[in-house]
Amino acid sequence: MLDNYKDKQDLIYNLIVKAIKNNKISHAYLIESNKNNTVDDFVLAIVKAVICPFHYTNDSMCNDCNICKRIDDGNYTELKVISPDGLWIKKEQLLDLQDEFIKKGVENDKRIYIIKDCDRMNGQAANSLLKFLEEPVENIYAFLITDNINRVLKTIVSRCQILTMKNESGNFDSTIESLANLIGNSKMEYDDIVNDGKYQKMIDGAIKFIDYFEKYKFNTIIYNKKIWHDIFKDKESNVIGLDLLINFYYDVLRMKIGIDRIFYKEYMDIFTFVGGNNSLDMILKKINILLDVRENIKYNLNPTLMMDKLVIDLGGV
Repeated sequence: MLDNYKDKQDLIYNLIVKAIKNNKISHAYLIESNKNNTVDDFVLAIVKAVICPFHYTNDSMCNDCNICKRIDDGNYTELKVISPDGLWIKKEQLLDLQDEFIKKGVENDKRIYIIKDCDRMNGQAANSLLKFLEEPVENIYAFLITDNINRVLKTIVSRCQILTMKNESGNFDSTIESLANLIGNSKMEYDDIVNDGKYQKMIDGAIKFIDYFEKYKFNTIIYNKKIWHDIFKDKESNVIGLDLLINFYYDVLRMKIGIDRIFYKEYMDIFTFVGGNNSLDMILKKINILLDVRENIKYNLNPTLMMDKLVIDLGGV
């Protein structure tokens, strides 16, 4: 039952229980597993807490009722689970789900679907799901599971409430581990990134750039060489640097709207400073500016001119 995770996953536990009691369950949750082998059981525990009539809403506790047993056995009609078919989750799987959920529920007015490894949806499948998420139907709830939120379509992430599990040691991924998840395509690459000091220098450089810019705005141009170009020296490293900046401001945005930070977990002082000095609208504008620069860097822009213009554009927000 969900109470088994009360201590190990206290943040998610308290959020879900409060939502159930207040009848404010989000239509879609994106669960970042953080390498937890128990993620599937944890999500099923959440599902049972949402569907079971003996959970929380009446301050009661389920004592292994028939509904919860059938959820565990995989034969509860109002719960559908989608997993990759081979390497990918395919469009047909999402279309079948939508066709089935158009029909009225047989056993319960609450209906739930789980998508495991949601980062492995092909493009057509992701677009089909996106249409489903953009027009939520009352009492239909989605739980998407991923090991790497950075590989999930950004428009899908934006339509879900993010729940980041603590790892089995009770901690969140460090920023260097999050960076390895972002740019590593294999376990070997992941390990290389975590253990290569140059990537930690990139993280430190991105944080230093943000700290200086947020305090001194346009004056940052004078020190761009020292705080940016001496660290991010080629196109590949500039792309990583921009990704670091983008994810920082995304995390500020999440913090301001009460959602767990995903990428940066250990820089509370600068988060407090940046969050206090920027409105939601300002953060969104800065993210869009950075995304545009990230897109245009492939056209071989001069890095010096690129960063000078970036400071000017960000400073104008």
